[in-house]
Amino acid sequence: MHDPTINSDDLSFDFGLTGLGGSFHGDWVLFAADQWDHITQWCGPPDAQGVGRRLLLADDVRRLVESPLTGAELNALWRLTDSNALDGSPEIGGRQRDWPRRASALAGGTAEPHRGGAGAAPCARGTGGPETDEGVSSPTYAHRLLTDDVKQLIDRLDPCRDAVGVTLPQARDALTRCAEEVCAEIAFRFLLHGFEAFGSSVPRELYGRLERVGERFGYGPHVVDRAHHLTE
Repeated sequence: MHDPTINSDDLSFDFGLTGLGGSFHGDWVLFAADQWDHITQWCGPPDAQGVGRRLLLADDVRRLVESPLTGAELNALWRLTDSNALDGSPEIGGRQRDWPRRASALAGGTAEPHRGGAGAAPCARGTGGPETDEGVSSPTYAHRLLTDDVKQLIDRLDPCRDAVGVTLPQARDALTRCAEEVCAEIAFRFLLHGFEAFGSSVPRELYGRLERVGERFGYGPHVVDRAHHLTE
């Protein structure tokens, strides 16, 4: 997501670590021998078609595991990808950094630090960085500009039910820290899962804001619309 050359087709649906987490819906065990087999299937064939999906996963993993977020905060974000109790995202408690690393390694993706800087820092607010990268608009700069927008949207989580394995205060704290310390774009994708996880009502005004922020992040048509069924 931080590479301006990424194929836009890879952004049509949820992607990266949030895409992987959301893929563990209730019936995944019917089609995979175990969680690692499921990850291999989700990544697709090891050819040009699967490269983008692997790179996007590796980029999310690198930024999160190298970030200052605590293990508890990483676990809270991951738990948001369970939309209800019938889903089955693997438990990563105690392995909050090791599990994503293994998943990324199994996928075979290798996301090198973008030219704008190494590690998670280029997207964290207050880290500076160029507006352009060799004449191309810098995604990391664009993501930093949306930090406050994403934090305002985090405050709009309005739970109608308990989420699986994470409380509302834990979720809000982890999402806010992710937006501030890692990347507003990654936090936004976890937030979209959060609306589902808590069964939050999404008024049409709020859904419009989600769509506009998603467009500014460069998403395709089916990333934000995972929350459409929650609209009032």
